[in-house]
Amino acid sequence: MKPSLHISALLCCLFLAACGTTTPLQTTNLSSVRKFSKVMVQDFTSSVAEPGPGVAMAKTYFPDRIAEEIRNTGAFSTVGRNRKPDANTLVITGNITKFEEGNSTLRLFVGMGAGSAFFESNVAFRNGGDGQIGTIKVDKNSWALGGGLAAAQNPTMFMNGAAEKIAEEAKKLAR
Repeated sequence: MKPSLHISALLCCLFLAACGTTTPLQTTNLSSVRKFSKVMVQDFTSSVAEPGPGVAMAKTYFPDRIAEEIRNTGAFSTVGRNRKPDANTLVITGNITKFEEGNSTLRLFVGMGAGSAFFESNVAFRNGGDGQIGTIKVDKNSWALGGGLAAAQNPTMFMNGAAEKIAEEAKKLAR
């Protein structure tokens, strides 16, 4: 095998590993979960040790983006925010566990994790009757090797990407 192919494969693995992930909905048996026609996305909570202004924004911005992406799927007749759900409503809640803006200049010029940006959240799906359906773990971070790609990454970008994936998972529970 050519050395350039080895290097390309290694760089591809590093790229995929460095950016984090949004897991699929973790549930015991998705086929046994009933289907919903309505979704209610509640404001998130935060357990970030030193919350800054970005965390306060994220507690409403992230659920807003999730609701918008679910609405864009067209799979549910009603998608709402912060209203009281009934027993036939899919309810999405969450807790932000890590939020760091980092330093884009360090990410651009130094790399190797200097100035990294992070966003982590636990997202819960349940029915309106308080029955737990499953969870999604969002674990995103900036590209570790630096450069323009890493400098442009931030928690808002991570929330936008995660919201799309969460909407895809919610769509699986639509009637």
